[in-house]
Amino acid sequence: MQVVATAEKSESVRSRKSKETELLFRKYYDKLTVNQELSRALVSNQANKTIPFYRWLKYKEAFSSALVRFFTTKFGFGKNNPRILDPFAGAGTTLTTATKEGWHAIGIELLPVGIAAMKARLKADKVNIRVFEKYLSSLEKVSLESLESSYRFPHLRITEKAFPSKTERAISAYMSFLNGINERDVRYLFWFACLSILEDVSFTRKDGQYLRWDSRSGRTLKSNFDKGRVHDFRTAIIHKLHMMLEDIRNRNGGSYSRNVKIVSGSCLDKLPNLPSNSFDLVLTSPPYCNRYDYTRTYALELAFLGFDEEAVRNLRQALLSATVENKCKREQLLAEYRVRGKENFYSMAVNAFYNQRALHEILRTLYRARKRGELNNNNIPNMVENYFFELNVAIHELARLINPGGHLVMVNDNVRYHGEDIPVDLILSDFAVSAGLKVESIWVLPRGKGNSSQQMGAYGRNELRKCIYIWGKPE
Repeated sequence: MQVVATAEKSESVRSRKSKETELLFRKYYDKLTVNQELSRALVSNQANKTIPFYRWLKYKEAFSSALVRFFTTKFGFGKNNPRILDPFAGAGTTLTTATKEGWHAIGIELLPVGIAAMKARLKADKVNIRVFEKYLSSLEKVSLESLESSYRFPHLRITEKAFPSKTERAISAYMSFLNGINERDVRYLFWFACLSILEDVSFTRKDGQYLRWDSRSGRTLKSNFDKGRVHDFRTAIIHKLHMMLEDIRNRNGGSYSRNVKIVSGSCLDKLPNLPSNSFDLVLTSPPYCNRYDYTRTYALELAFLGFDEEAVRNLRQALLSATVENKCKREQLLAEYRVRGKENFYSMAVNAFYNQRALHEILRTLYRARKRGELNNNNIPNMVENYFFELNVAIHELARLINPGGHLVMVNDNVRYHGEDIPVDLILSDFAVSAGLKVESIWVLPRGKGNSSQQMGAYGRNELRKCIYIWGKPE
């Protein structure tokens, strides 16, 4: 990639909303460079849609395997047994792409849907192909209607009426078919195939912050949205399994399962347990500060995984605070760091948070707007504050974990609330500097992100930066 630095930053790069934000912008002005070779497809799941293994699950929050290959090549050259960490591993693109390039990888992920995708990819690495083929052939010959099953899809309130009744019966029969698969890895992959098509065979579509409903569902809705074709279950599952079989036949011989470790849980809980100076590269994309609630967009998959209402609420709270329903985790984090005997480390991170003047100037603006009744949700200021507090703690932990000479690469978007542009890239980069890292570059995508129609109507259009931050740890 060639970085193209513009002599004068465009308005999409430069944001002037307050005194402290302007000072922060000047501090990192020379690090902001527009990279003409970056595209939305490269920093999203779009480029993975046709890539073997990654195409199994529609996981919109992922970045592309091509992006991972670029950074593992850039920062892995000449290293023996390099190690990489993704603390927000998602569906595991970083992990399995890096191991194919000779890296040892650890991924931390809390959302069970992503963990399921990673496990499926690892099992596919060693599954018996002939056994897989045998059961697929059996499925093609059997009539699902002829299979008796006591299974009923374990709906959450948000997923009721998600499927046509015929599809509900087919899913039930398919689960009965799975019970007859004796080989554990094959059974898991057939189960995962069902999880991965739930949206396709339902009346729902993942749409930003929401699970959008088709008017044919029978639910009481405000719009007449039509998602288009609702796929037949039998056709969809057989198509998915054939796609998986095609990829498995061309697998890479076991390096995924040998060199990948998956850690289930929140990185806020798991990072403090990892030894210092143990990774050459951290490559990640945390949840954005955009109010997206993964427990709603992935509600069908969570229900299929067996999550009840209480489990979903607990999961939502454990996720990085990026929704208006998240509650403050500070007392919990303080207690955990005290137990570990790392209270001084935690205090250092907390000081960095409170010393970030631009952030607190923005927070004061948002809290004043809430007091005047000007926000469409009163929890927005708390969400923004908790988001930066938690991510700041994570950045300090990641700085500790990186080897001298190593790098932390992060993909993230800037956001806008109440007309206030929040320079996530600059604030997080300042936290990284406080943690002992050096800001080498902030690559800006040539095309930024627009605003909601509500924001544009009230405050006008202002394109927001989409960025990749590159932070290095001094030798």
